[in-house]
Amino acid sequence: AEPPSVQGPCPAPTPPRRRGDSGAMAALAVGALLAAALGPRGVRGDIDNVFPVLYANNPVSRHVACAVPAGAASVCTLAGFDNSTRLLDFLITSMPGTGSLYETSQNYRTYGTDPKYAPTPIQVHQLPFRLTDGLHRVVYVPPSDIFPPEGRWGALTYVVQESDSGDMSMPGQVSFSSPSYYIAASTFIGGADAWTITGNIHSVVPTWQAFGWGLLNRYIYSADEVQYLDLETGADRTKWYFEAPAGKFYLPEMASSYGGKVKFTIASTYGDFNHLNSPLDFITLDCASCNSGRGMRIVRFADNGLEWDGRETVVEVTIAAGNYWRRDPMNTALPFTEATECEIASVMSGLTRFRILGDFTKAGEGVALDDVSVSGSEMQPVFPLKCQQGCPCSHDSRFARISCCGSSPETYYPIK
Repeated sequence: AEPPSVQGPCPAPTPPRRRGDSGAMAALAVGALLAAALGPRGVRGDIDNVFPVLYANNPVSRHVACAVPAGAASVCTLAGFDNSTRLLDFLITSMPGTGSLYETSQNYRTYGTDPKYAPTPIQVHQLPFRLTDGLHRVVYVPPSDIFPPEGRWGALTYVVQESDSGDMSMPGQVSFSSPSYYIAASTFIGGADAWTITGNIHSVVPTWQAFGWGLLNRYIYSADEVQYLDLETGADRTKWYFEAPAGKFYLPEMASSYGGKVKFTIASTYGDFNHLNSPLDFITLDCASCNSGRGMRIVRFADNGLEWDGRETVVEVTIAAGNYWRRDPMNTALPFTEATECEIASVMSGLTRFRILGDFTKAGEGVALDDVSVSGSEMQPVFPLKCQQGCPCSHDSRFARISCCGSSPETYYPIK
């Protein structure tokens, strides 16, 4: 005999699909995507800047740089500001790419003794990580058994938040710099380090010299390939420059270099330095997003103690107001003006181009360059607070952002 069949509970009947269901679902999906694209206000475009991108002017998470020696845990103090001196929480929002980040240990907080850091490092999945140290300190431990980098070890971002209202700052940049406070640097030990030559006819890559010559030890070199002279002044109408690579120098944490220095070693192999070009824009820094997106350039000319006669020289210039930085009007009909602290700070926080002049003479010259660095100040934070809170925007003075610094209508864009 056949065994009795065993049946489970009868499944619920599947309702028949009604005509038009697939179209309705598609319409709902399109509607959801459209709502997400339009945003909460349902605005397709904002060409009149009715709903501008918001910029938090208060509170402020200050940009800082902390020097880190090789093989040692270093304590870095973060800094926040609030106009009403409200209590602020500090939240880590991104981690350094190398090394480990820790909170301070309880014994270090109480007695200032080693070990400085907590037993376990902060992990990426914990972000945003709220600091519990009342003095807003973190501990950075660099990778073990390696020499210090040319520039910084790594960087992180953080924000501060007012506890009661929930007001949150714009991100602050933290650079864990080399022991020499370098944030970005090129020593050319193993090659040209992606530096380029601009303004010459043929050469776009400098020649790397793998030997020592005075203070120069494995350096880059280039020579003038064209003399396109202005018949009235006798000066070159085009000049050539050494240009820094983006991957090393055009970084958000360069904001913490304000108050630090641009430094390099330069020497000429040949050239008549009794007949110089004019003007001599020795160091040029550009920011494409500054001045409300119009771009801004500041220049340190070879004057006021920075004159160069071709001999081997270590050039060192402080990145701060009052050090003869000049604002380029980007218009030959307008004069250069003294760069303000907010113009300098804005350029460094959005740096997109860094050039060093090679074309000094009216005829030809050969120039060698070595040990280029941009460093932060030993005292932190130095980045001007009022600049980080933002400058009034020329298109609408109700709003203030750091990208609007340099866009004052009284400077280059008068309102008629």
